[in-house]
Amino acid sequence: MKILVVNADCIFVNTSANLCHLAYLKGLAEAGHQVDLLCAGSEYRCVDSNMTLPRNVQCRTYPGISLYERMSIRYGHNPANNVAPISDRSSAENKTTLRQRFVRFAKRSVLSLYGVHGIYSTFVRKAACFRESREYDYIISISTPTASHLLAYRLLKSHHVAAKHWIQIWEDPWASDAYGFNGKDTVFREEKRLLSFAEKVCYVSPLTLRNQQKLFPESAEKMFWMPLPAYYKNDTPVHKFSGRNIYGYFGAYYPAARDLQPFYEAAKAANVEVNICGDPANLFSAVAQIHIHPRLTLAELKPIEASTNVLVFLCNRQGGQIPGKIYQYSAADKTVLFILDGTEDEQTVLKDYFGKFNRYVFCRNTVEDITRAIQQIESGDIGSVRNVPLDDFEPAKIVTSILAAGR
Repeated sequence: MKILVVNADCIFVNTSANLCHLAYLKGLAEAGHQVDLLCAGSEYRCVDSNMTLPRNVQCRTYPGISLYERMSIRYGHNPANNVAPISDRSSAENKTTLRQRFVRFAKRSVLSLYGVHGIYSTFVRKAACFRESREYDYIISISTPTASHLLAYRLLKSHHVAAKHWIQIWEDPWASDAYGFNGKDTVFREEKRLLSFAEKVCYVSPLTLRNQQKLFPESAEKMFWMPLPAYYKNDTPVHKFSGRNIYGYFGAYYPAARDLQPFYEAAKAANVEVNICGDPANLFSAVAQIHIHPRLTLAELKPIEASTNVLVFLCNRQGGQIPGKIYQYSAADKTVLFILDGTEDEQTVLKDYFGKFNRYVFCRNTVEDITRAIQQIESGDIGSVRNVPLDDFEPAKIVTSILAAGR
């Protein structure tokens, strides 16, 4: 089939969201579909050379750099840069000067002019001129960012493109996002409006689906959920490196959304070796066996992942959103420590779903329960848990299921 994928970000920047976007594209290509990708260009962005498209995906980019981003670049902070080379990183903190405070005020003032979709409005305006004469079988708009859905709507409304079906994929909700947003009333109204346009709406968590159906009952019948696809497999064999396990946490752990403190304390007390890679890298202190790294490029991360044989997955504090790392970890042949968090109901739903795979060592997000799970892993007593890759989250399987549900 002929499919147009719309995403309002630059897909070549190394973010967890973009890894998911690439997995969707990989799945569509592997399933034999003809895929066009419409996304923001890489101008002024720090791209990761390992973030590559499948060869049979045709990519059309439009400039997406906004005045706000240009100001950020000129005055020392580029919000589009998610990863910088290690040699360019510095932990030095500059004192806030009068000039810096003025620049921050000016940037906030400029940002407020963009409206609810923020800096992505620039890309939507420019990419709205995209045209295709042949009808698509599907348009798939993927957020984050939510402006992807706005662009898809404008292209269809203006008849610049035509499609038999339109599926919106929401990797995260908007108004109820775990990280929170300012101006929630405005966000809620825009989210409701965007959902009303779609033929089908796909979420990536059963809890998010349930919450969204309650929040937007007028669109509930068109909503469904499907797991995220895994971007790549880590085929490093399972074994103990240098006679001991090496644990790895890879991803963001901002305290507002994820509480990594109990794992840090439990790992320190258990004297196990750990690599923590992600932002914010200044939250914990490195100790003898715990190594702290900032967000890394895929090339920098690969040798650390290769030396890791226990992958640590941490649920969000609330909301039921499922970090995409679990699907990536599930495709590896390594032990996965699955740390549950959230309400009792949320933890029950997640454990019921993921528990059926017999793949994870579960614990609650407390020092005591994480310590118990670490002791299990260190003793090799993980019961019937199997450290084998799951094929349930292979990209082609996931996208085929999404397309079938989207008819």
